[in-house]
Amino acid sequence: MLKLIAIFILVPCALALYDPTQLPDYPVYYNAYNQQCNIPVKCDSDTRCPDVNDFKDLEEWAQDEACFKFETYSEYQQKSCSLIEECEYDYNLFFTKALSDEQEFGVKNTMTTDILLRQLASKGKCKVRNLLEGRCANFSRSLSLDECHRNLVHRCDTTYPYRSYDGHCNNLKNTNWGQAGNPFKSEIATCFDDYVSKRRLSSTGRCLPNPRGIIYDFQEIYKDFKPDEGNLFNMFGLVFLEHVNNDIVGRTHKRVRNATAGFRGCHADGSGVCDSRSPLTCPLTVPCNDSYYGPLHVECLNFSPVENSNDHCSVRYPLKRNTESSYVDLSIVYGDGNYDKNGKLFTSYCESSTAIDPNHVISVQFLAISGLFSQLHNYCVDNMRACGKYQTQEEIVEKCRSLTIAVYQRILYEEVLPVLFGDMYPKCNFDCKYDANIESTVSLAYVNTAGRFPHIWLPDNLTLVQGDTRVRKPFNTFFRNFGAYDCTSVLKGLLEDPIHTGTLADIVINTFFSKDNKMGHCLMCLDLERGRDAGLCPMLVYKHYFDKVAGRTPKCYNTFDDLSDTFGSDAIGVFKKHYESPQDLDALMLLFELFEADTTSLLPATVATATCLQYKRLKAGDRFFYTWNEFLTPALKELIKSLDMKTLLALFGGMDKVPVDPWHFESDKVTAKSLKDKFNPKAKLFCSC
Repeated sequence: MLKLIAIFILVPCALALYDPTQLPDYPVYYNAYNQQCNIPVKCDSDTRCPDVNDFKDLEEWAQDEACFKFETYSEYQQKSCSLIEECEYDYNLFFTKALSDEQEFGVKNTMTTDILLRQLASKGKCKVRNLLEGRCANFSRSLSLDECHRNLVHRCDTTYPYRSYDGHCNNLKNTNWGQAGNPFKSEIATCFDDYVSKRRLSSTGRCLPNPRGIIYDFQEIYKDFKPDEGNLFNMFGLVFLEHVNNDIVGRTHKRVRNATAGFRGCHADGSGVCDSRSPLTCPLTVPCNDSYYGPLHVECLNFSPVENSNDHCSVRYPLKRNTESSYVDLSIVYGDGNYDKNGKLFTSYCESSTAIDPNHVISVQFLAISGLFSQLHNYCVDNMRACGKYQTQEEIVEKCRSLTIAVYQRILYEEVLPVLFGDMYPKCNFDCKYDANIESTVSLAYVNTAGRFPHIWLPDNLTLVQGDTRVRKPFNTFFRNFGAYDCTSVLKGLLEDPIHTGTLADIVINTFFSKDNKMGHCLMCLDLERGRDAGLCPMLVYKHYFDKVAGRTPKCYNTFDDLSDTFGSDAIGVFKKHYESPQDLDALMLLFELFEADTTSLLPATVATATCLQYKRLKAGDRFFYTWNEFLTPALKELIKSLDMKTLLALFGGMDKVPVDPWHFESDKVTAKSLKDKFNPKAKLFCSC
């Protein structure tokens, strides 16, 4: 643990010779684990390059193929038999948004490059790896097609004091950094079997084990454990962290021209793969002996891969698209910036911004927390207008937006992350400065592994607090019919419910997004499959990488029993049952690591390291982060310091009493009136903004 502490003190936000906060544009294959452990590295000594006499002809062929495929795939949006129907439990779980003309160009360009690289990989894996890593001097790093170079140039006004809505011009040196639609990035090159598209295989060349079988067996080994009662972190904190994830991560399934509620891969009853399934799906099979799905005659679960992003046809390893700006900027609340005539956000249930409405897989708990920030924006607008001081609507809107985002950032970095990391928090070195050379981006390892940690804390039931009555209801019931629940009762329940640790809930394994709480999806199976779809490398590769970053001594694991320093015997038993070798383990298994001596952290070591780096990257690369935003007035800065989460709950939560520590379920409470009275004198600051 001492080594872990040392490295986080020594790694600054500013770039160094080796800085893990900066993710590469062109990552390379990570060989360090194999080399240390004397495992052969494929293609290690192969220096060949693709042999293509007329690369331009190949590009044009790939472009024609992409246009043909796009039109063919788009035809499925007109076939009702290929779409998930409204009566099904996973209706809208795999929803896709419509494409603008500009987005359609990007999707087609991405498909063009994918098709070309797959063609080259079919002629030689090692050759295409050398091409992807820039070792082929005769090939450009991007395709030469005119469509690939339709680059929208942003002309940034360096004196404009407000951030854009899609993230562009936050970084003045690289104007598209952090922008919505960009790819997630990777610490290391992805591990597709052919380097470009084919799923990773086991160390002996077989298919990896069935995701459902692995995840179900993990629930079986934990089901007799009692939930950990020593942790005071509550469901309010969990949903807040999920809100942050949705703010910085916008995954989109492969799209066609028009919006859909999801393409079909399985029969409606899950009895098998559908004959009319769309090629945009990749159904998950369920083992025939599955003790939960078996009696329901479910053999198939729908799954839709996430869209790649390579709009300018770079010759690089494939990466998935992020449809949100990667900044901690409440982009999921503000959307494209749609306000009423007074500059207030349009709101719906729980006073949450209507910008969230198109995102169908959200619960009322999510809306209730999001609504606190929508209400803060609108409260700010009302107060500024009441001053009688003339300001343009843009000034009022953007100052209130700056305030709301800054309050949100301060709560995350000064209230939530200290609880999440415990004693490790100071070692993460979040007390850093803006660095224009660091891209505020989200890593594939965080999106598909470390960032999934809230899922294993989900309970089957959540509490509603109505006066002195407490009612427990299945988590799934909160996804639909928002109007059936009182938002204040929802917030009170979140504040009183502890996170669910030590066991895996049915909601996570069997009934996610269910309508009747019987037939549903396997959330963690989706997590595992998305990691494979994204080309994540084996778990031991990421563990080795993050151990080096954190100053821990990387180790070799030749047998499953060697993993006893990292996993419990029950988890190792699941590995032995499903995997051929420790080298095959999926990266998601890092969520089940044993905790080290630092019991103050809520996260196991590798997940904590990856998460620490992710949040450092998001802060260090944000020109408008509140602690160094030069455009914030003294009055705004004073308001930001005064508006902590308990004050937001007092102002907008609709409750009589508010917890002193909103992140601990056993916190003492104070009256909301006392907090309002404490804040009210500060309200005059709105007239000085």
